Amino acid sequence: DLLQAMYGRHGDCPLPVIAARTPADCFETAIEAIRLATKYMTPVILLADGYLANASQPWRIPDAETLPNFPVEFETETEGFHPFKRDPDTLARVWAIPGTEGLSHRIGGIEKGYDTGNISYDTANHQLMTDVRGQKIAGIANDIPLQVVEGGHEAKGLAVVGWGSTFGALESAVDRAREDGGDACHIHIRHLSPFPKNLGELLSKFDHILVPELNTGQLSVLLRDQFLLPAESVNKVAGQPFKASEIEEAIWARLET
Repeated sequence: DLLQAMYGRHGDCPLPVIAARTPADCFETAIEAIRLATKYMTPVILLADGYLANASQPWRIPDAETLPNFPVEFETETEGFHPFKRDPDTLARVWAIPGTEGLSHRIGGIEKGYDTGNISYDTANHQLMTDVRGQKIAGIANDIPLQVVEGGHEAKGLAVVGWGSTFGALESAVDRAREDGGDACHIHIRHLSPFPKNLGELLSKFDHILVPELNTGQLSVLLRDQFLLPAESVNKVAGQPFKASEIEEAIWARLET
């Protein structure tokens, strides 16, 4: 469902998309989704699947007092208020509690004026609002971690790139291949929209890019589109997760050519 998450809304209204990799990681990824949603005032899509939901993993319940808190600052000043006023850094709009005296505003699906929040049919305003909506989501790339290599070095050889619940199989397959002398590494992407700022540069250093997915090749489509990289797909849609042996076989098929 990656492409549905990326493009399922109106094409000019992008959303942040992130994906959990293990049962325990679902907790951390949910926290990250809340952080982005509250800081940038945007819905966030968190991707998981039935494999993660039905899997198990040792996980220590954290002390609730140690968890991060993301308080929202609600608008209280009535003078000069309008609902489309934005933070200059995040481009997030202000939060106004419905029913607050002096902070009433119109909610609806028709385009609003950038400076007033009133319904606007002005073409230049619509262009501006569309651009700003895209810039807000794109700017999140400045506020997420740079992409790291899970195992192996950061150049040459083959990069096995994955997302979501394929993490365990990919990690095991790369470890086995490396133990047998294979020049491979594992890169697993949590932030899928926007991608980490360094992802394109990182992937460009490798001779081969292998993208195993439990679909017909959706992440590979995105990598080719955004970075013009020769990503190769390994796909499985049999209703079962990858076996590490399947990925290892695909790794050696590329390394031995």
